[in-house]
Amino acid sequence: MKKRFLFLIFFILWAQSAAGQALITVEVHENGDAIWSMEKRLPLKNQSDIMDWEEFIKTAQAENQQDILDFSRSMEWFLVSAGKLSGRPMKAENFNIIYDTAKSPSDSYGIIRYSFKWLNFSRLENGNIFIGDSFSEGMVLSQDNVLVIKIPDGYDVKSASPVFDKQDGTRLIWDGTLYRNFNRGEPTLVLARSGTDQWFYLAILVIIASSVIYLKKRKKTAHQQDPAPSPENMGIEDSKYEEMIKRFLVRSGGEASQSDIINEINLSKSGVSTILSQMKDKGEIIKIKNGKGNLIRIMNK
Repeated sequence: MKKRFLFLIFFILWAQSAAGQALITVEVHENGDAIWSMEKRLPLKNQSDIMDWEEFIKTAQAENQQDILDFSRSMEWFLVSAGKLSGRPMKAENFNIIYDTAKSPSDSYGIIRYSFKWLNFSRLENGNIFIGDSFSEGMVLSQDNVLVIKIPDGYDVKSASPVFDKQDGTRLIWDGTLYRNFNRGEPTLVLARSGTDQWFYLAILVIIASSVIYLKKRKKTAHQQDPAPSPENMGIEDSKYEEMIKRFLVRSGGEASQSDIINEINLSKSGVSTILSQMKDKGEIIKIKNGKGNLIRIMNK
């Protein structure tokens, strides 16, 4: 009966709202791994509840190793699901469960803390950290449930969807103020290094400028030599660019800015805008206004 109770607590933490307070913390490391900590606070309303809880702790501590083994087995399904969505192998280790009691003059709580290390949780690309494709299942935040993602020191948030409710240093907090329901693959974050040397950026800008000049000359030469494409060929070209955009969105965690798409597929702004409009009409993507630009998100079918 006790084990069934523990499993119910864990699944409530992951996907459901419940009475009491729940805090899920994901501490993301620079190498892509993450430490997950899930703390559930159960209100103890009277002295009888406190005595029952403390008796439960004694029993739970005596069978802690078996509970940890059961906990690790219960995580296998989530790892398999996340691996399918992200396309990366997933592994978890260092499982632990701690039982405790928190008392104050006005309130008392029974506490269960689950923790483990999730290897290959986030994707690393071009010095950036992409978070989101391991969230393979939806999540619901009740009024008392909080999700915290702690980002590595030396990184800034480049984009976030949905936007977090507040930030405390490196802790990004979703407490249900703005969003309570998270779709598959959310929250999505892109983290970039902060304080990079200005000479590095200058070198990148020189390389980009040189590439743009070269590509413009090449396109001009090709335009002078090649005949205008037929309507049939234009349809084939559109399909090719649509597939390129889809693959890029999947690699980017399901969404990317329109400017990043333009840079990725090497097509003019007007050309990309036309392709995206066609994809939107087909229901393959949605456009989200993001400052002066657009955020493009692929639709799950």
